[in-house]
Amino acid sequence: MLTEKIERSKEIIAAALEQAKGAMVTFSGGKDSLVLLHLIRTVQGGKIAIPVLNIDTGVKFPEIYRFIDKMQRLWGFNLVRENNIGVIPPEEIGRDQVQCCYQLKTVPLKRALGKYRVSHLFTAIRRDEHPARAGEDYISLRENHIRVQPLLHFTREDIWAYIRLHHLPYCSLYDRGYVSLGCRPCTSPAGPGEAERSGRAAAKERAMPDLRQLGYF
Repeated sequence: MLTEKIERSKEIIAAALEQAKGAMVTFSGGKDSLVLLHLIRTVQGGKIAIPVLNIDTGVKFPEIYRFIDKMQRLWGFNLVRENNIGVIPPEEIGRDQVQCCYQLKTVPLKRALGKYRVSHLFTAIRRDEHPARAGEDYISLRENHIRVQPLLHFTREDIWAYIRLHHLPYCSLYDRGYVSLGCRPCTSPAGPGEAERSGRAAAKERAMPDLRQLGYF
């Protein structure tokens, strides 16, 4: 079953890369985007030949920053960081979680799409991780680019099985009870048996449909 899912993802990636005039892949430092990076690396013959975009909110966990830099050194990809740091005063970060996510994530994402003339943006979202993502398509036409989402059919268990299968390194926060990685002010460990995104800020999770309409993953 996992083998079939992997092959399906590789087919989606290969077809999109063939059509793209300007492709880019997002990398948050989390487990899902790690698997997507590895799949692209496999499809591209052992290298990642497209730019890798990290949206830096300025308030990620230090472990995430270190892991992103580690993978860049290990796989040698072109890491592009975009941010909107400073637009929200430090004492206000996390208070209005919807506005915070929009300003610190969506705004720099949109800026990067224009700056690098991205025709196809690869993201690592999955249908099972949030109801707002359940109806997504592998290829999704957006306002000024095409969103390519090759992991939609993966489950959380598939992701970890893939990581184990390929002996991939991963961010150390996962070994400390975190199951979904976000910014420090709005992310906490999840208890045993809790939903994957239960450690994320509840207000932002409820507003996910609105955030996605604004351009969020």
